[in-house]
Amino acid sequence: MQAYRKNGFTLLEMLVVIMIIALMTTIVGLNMRGKQGTNLDSVGKTLVADLRYVRSKALVGSADSAITVDVAGRKYFSQDAAIDRSLPQDISIAITADEQDISGTLGSIVFYPDGSSSGGKIRLIKNGRQLEVVTTWLNGYVSMHW
Repeated sequence: MQAYRKNGFTLLEMLVVIMIIALMTTIVGLNMRGKQGTNLDSVGKTLVADLRYVRSKALVGSADSAITVDVAGRKYFSQDAAIDRSLPQDISIAITADEQDISGTLGSIVFYPDGSSSGGKIRLIKNGRQLEVVTTWLNGYVSMHW
């Protein structure tokens, strides 16, 4: 008996190679797409965390605590919670507080000791993409929306 020598690849080997190529293409595609929104997304997540921290300071300290947005200076800060953050050059900021769009000045979202807040929306804008951080007035809940 002679051993049969095969020339070429089996169907299984071909499928494995195709799956590896598809996986690598997906990973590269996600990395390329993620580069555009990563900066805006990370700034938004930091803002949400800072707002929640300011709310917790109000709850624990039994006193009003506020976060202030400087639209012209492209930054936000809280004297109550020792927060002072400037935004990257390519991201602009806008705020709607007390049902008024604020442009070129300061706007604040105030958190109260009972958990509620003055409410408001903070918009982060980069290259036409917009991310909105919403604070509800009733319970002070902070959420992020694209």
